[in-house]
Formats: sequence, C-alpha cells, structure tokens
Amino acid sequence: MVKILHKKPSRTGVGWGLVLLSALVYGLTMDRSVSWWDCGEFISTGWKLQVGHPPGAPTYQLLSHLMMLLSGGNLMRVAFWSNMLSVVTAALTVGLLYWIIEMLMPVHDEGDEKADKVHWGAVAGALCYAFCHTAWFSAVESEVYATAMFFCALLVWLMLRWERKGDAKRLVLVGLLLGLGVGVHLMVMLTAPFILFLFVRNKGFKTRRWPQLTLICGLFFVVGLSVYAIVPIRAAANPPINEGNPSTVEAFRAYVKRDQYAKAPLWPRMWREKDSNNWNRWAGSGNGVVANMRYYFTYQLGYMYGRYIVDNFIGRRNDHWRCTVLFVLPLLLALVGIKTMWRRRRSDFWGVGLIFLFGGVILNLYLNHPCYEPRERDYAYVLSFFAVAVWIGVGAEYIGSELNIKKMRWLTALVVVLAPTTMAVGNWTDHDRHNSHAVHDIAMAHLQSCDQGAVLFTYADNDTFPLWYLQQVENQRPDITIYNISIIGIPAFEYLLNGYINTRPVYLSEYAQNRFADMFEGHLRCEGYTWRVLIDTTQVANVEPLQRHVADSVKWHIVRSEYLSPVSRQLIRRWQSNTGHTPTPWLYELKKKE
Repeated sequence: MVKILHKKPSRTGVGWGLVLLSALVYGLTMDRSVSWWDCGEFISTGWKLQVGHPPGAPTYQLLSHLMMLLSGGNLMRVAFWSNMLSVVTAALTVGLLYWIIEMLMPVHDEGDEKADKVHWGAVAGALCYAFCHTAWFSAVESEVYATAMFFCALLVWLMLRWERKGDAKRLVLVGLLLGLGVGVHLMVMLTAPFILFLFVRNKGFKTRRWPQLTLICGLFFVVGLSVYAIVPIRAAANPPINEGNPSTVEAFRAYVKRDQYAKAPLWPRMWREKDSNNWNRWAGSGNGVVANMRYYFTYQLGYMYGRYIVDNFIGRRNDHWRCTVLFVLPLLLALVGIKTMWRRRRSDFWGVGLIFLFGGVILNLYLNHPCYEPRERDYAYVLSFFAVAVWIGVGAEYIGSELNIKKMRWLTALVVVLAPTTMAVGNWTDHDRHNSHAVHDIAMAHLQSCDQGAVLFTYADNDTFPLWYLQQVENQRPDITIYNISIIGIPAFEYLLNGYINTRPVYLSEYAQNRFADMFEGHLRCEGYTWRVLIDTTQVANVEPLQRHVADSVKWHIVRSEYLSPVSRQLIRRWQSNTGHTPTPWLYELKKKE
C-alpha cells in the first residue's frame, strides 16, 4: 500500500487524469438544451439522420446519433446527449495534447524517455488549451469543432507515435481517420502539411515499399470519405430537413462544393461590394492595392485573427466588461516555448509551426473575411490555438527546469499552476451554460405565438434552427410549417406567401419582420414573438415601434411545464407589467423559489 501511494505518476495516468478533469469541467458547464447558431440544426439532423447545410458532416452526424440513443427515448434528453459528444471529444483532445507535448518536449533530463517522467509544463500547456475561450465554448454545445479537433489531435499523435515506432499500420490508420475527419469538418485537412512533413522528415519515401504504402493509405482515405454516401441516400428519402436536396449526382456535387455560398477570392481582399460602406474604417479611402493590403493587415489578420489570439491567451472582455489581466501569462509562456523549441529542437519547431500557420495565418488568408461577419469566427482557428498550447507547455517546462536549478521550486509551481488556473477562473462564468435555457424558451415562445396550422417564415439561423429542434426532436407544435427565407430564396418566399395568405395563418419571425417589413406596410400585427400578416388593415394594431412587443394584441402561450431561465422570466414579467396582464400563479411560484 505504501509503495502504491509513493509511486510516481506516469504519463499515461496523467493524460487520462487530464481527460477526466476536462470532462468534469465541460460536463458541469455544458448546455443542457439547444444553443444558438447551427446547434439546433445539428441536433435535429443527427437525431433523424436528415440533411443539413453544405458540405454536410456525416461522420459527426453518425457519432451524435449514437450518443443521442443514450437518451433512452426521452426526447427532453436528446439535446443533452448530443452536447455530451462535444464534452467527450473535447476532453479526449486535452489528453492527446498532453501526450503530444510530452513527445515534443525539448527539455529532458537524462533518461526521461525510459523513466516515463512527467513534465508538468506539458500539463500546464494542455490545461491552458482546455480552458481557453474557443476550445471551451465549442466543448459545451452541439457543434462540430470539438469533434473535429479530436480528429486533428489524434492524427498528430499517431504521426508522432509512428515516428518513434516505425509501424506502417499507423500510417494506414492515419489515412482512414483523415477521410473520416473530413466527414466532421474540412479543418481536419489542415493537419495534412504536418503529416507530410513528418513523413518526409523520417525519409518515409525512401522505404522500399513506399509506393504501395501510399496507395493503401490513399485507398483507406477514400474508405473514410465513403461515409458521405449517407448524404444522397438520406436526401433521396426526402426528410423534412433536406437542405439542397443532394439526391442526384449534380446536386450532390454542388452540395459538397458549397456552390450556394459566395466564394471569396484570394484577391482583392475587399471583394464583397455590399461591404463598401464599412471598408473605409479599416482601409482608408480608395480600393487599390495599398488599401487592400491595409484592410488585410488591420481587419482580416488583425481584427479577425490577432484579436482571437489575444482573447484566448491574454484576456477577453466579456459582456460585463471584465477582463482577467493575468491571462497574459499563457502568451508569455508560449513566446518562451517558441524560443526554446527553435534553439533546441528546430525540426519540431517547424512541425508545430506548420500547424500554427495552416490553422491560423494561411487559413485567414484563404477565408478572406468580408467586412463584417455575422458572428465571431474564432472557432475556425482553434487548430492554431492548439499549436500555441504546445508552445505554452514547452515554455512552462523550460522556466521550471531553469528555476529548479536555482532552488526555486515554489516559483516554478506557481508559474505552472497560475497560467491554467487564471484561465479557468476567468472563463468559468462566461462558459457556464448548465442553467441557461433562454434559447429553448425563446424558440418555444415563437411557436406558441402562432395559431393552429400556421405558416411561419423565418430568416437566418438563430430564429430557425432552435425551432427546427423543437419540432423535429421534442415534437412541439408539428402543426406549424416553417420556411427559412434565407434557404428557399425571395422568389419562393413570395410564391408561398401568395399561396398561403388566404388559407392559413401566416407569420413572420422577428428577423424576417426586420428584413421584409417594407413589403407588408400596414398589414402586420405583433403577436407574441411573431408578426402576423393580415389582409384586412383594420385588424392591425396601432403599435409604436418601441412598444410593439407590449401591445394589447400580444399573447404569450408558454406551457406550465416549460422551464424558464432567469432571462426568459424577466421578459415575461416585463411584458405582463407593460400590458397590464395579471401574472400567472405559477410565475409567482417561480419568483418565490428565486
């Protein structure tokens, strides 16, 4: 028993310990229901294996479907288990990152490899990644990025293991996982330069049978890609959600190539004409070569990438304008790690540098961000932040080893512990969603604002995908037909509107009303969270713009069993106070519990 208690920790044990710690943190802060943006779509398409937006994510869809089966048929737990997939894969990524840093650690005492010595700097690097804003945000909701990063980390780890063991079977597995990873998100392909770099560095092309090995790896890559076959198969079944209907060869080709989206060129940088009013702020006057380069360095590289580095490793102002200043420590450790790796393991520096460049700067150049984006895009660069975490681990270990020589172990421990701890404490409040149900409540309010058999036109993601989730997963208000104008297009919107206006109640969501109100001047009446389209103008309430949500015509049909987050309760109380409606008894009960 004494021997067990005094046994030194192994890298295997520490790695799995980090997995469990990360899973605990992510699990405690995970969203229990649907979240904004694509989450509602991913849960809905995963639950019934439907067709989401191009280019699809069939591998993620199948994995999420398997996780959602753990709900045991309880529809209110489907979203929980879908979110749990991100928790598990994100936690595994942290463990893999720790083992990767250990293999790349240039600070070694004699016999480290044989003794399986744990470098606590590697622990600090892995935890700094675990608690950084972007990784944590993706780990607690049903999005593809946590699972995509798991595939990226697994591919990097496998290649480093192949470099040490020389087992060709690992390369075949790399080919298969690369194909499957593309079925999660195309960002997995950004690891290809690192894979090729390690293959060339170890003179894999000089192996006698390298042509056969390359062919086999290519075949397994195609086998991994074959998961895409479920997209046209399910599209041919015509499910309720069937974006792009890629059931034919031509439609499937357009779906995979994302033809429905605008393609950003590499040049000019200021390419989208509708953004011209915003260019001057970043580029000054004109749109020539100098203005384009100024726009690139200030807005695209600076604001849309450099700012995200700052947010993750220096400090990020949240909605309450708080900033954890000690976040600067992780970036300082990364700079030390870059210098250390450059001096002591130059080849490994270039390997990690490829991950950083292709996951960050080069990707930023390729994306050619328009001005402005509808949402933050930091998730696109998470692979770059993964590389920064490697350098943090190396830097923390270097400082630790140097200070240990001077008998300052307490300061070493402080540096190693302080970096991830300040990140965890500073980011916890902003990323804790375990008690947040506002998205679910607002979506329910939209559906319950509509009469029986209504047609509801929505616009963009946030007022559509949560509603899809409620209908497709929780089976709420299936009598309502929902059309997303962003997907079906303006001509189809006008055609459907003319067809339904005399036969069914027709409503616009808040976003749709904001975008198309001019088409219905004098024919819109605010009802709850929606706007009803009326032919008889005498039925339209005389509502001032700032008071439209508190008109006498407003109705709120939240069911008694519906959970209400504090934000949603505040909205209901404000509505009832302004309209003079008496609060319902169960709302008083909620107030007493608070």
